[in-house]
Amino acid sequence: MKAPLHQPLFERVLAYLSACGIEPSADLQRQARALVSAVASEGRGNDVGRALELAPAYVDIPASDTPRSAPRMQRQSMGYWPNAR
Repeated sequence: MKAPLHQPLFERVLAYLSACGIEPSADLQRQARALVSAVASEGRGNDVGRALELAPAYVDIPASDTPRSAPRMQRQSMGYWPNAR
């Protein structure tokens, strides 16, 4: 039997939500299905980035009290090229 078209996106959303500390339940799966349906109706395909953007609108994600472990990465030049002065 062939797997449903948006099953990988659904599984990724559930993995993200469980990594956020949300316990899996039937209600959570219903909310995740609604989220995947909304992303699929936009016509972009299995867009994981868009699903994660919309996730807070569909599921109450608890705020994390853990501070960032490192500063935000920013692109910059350190001068490692042959003609740097």
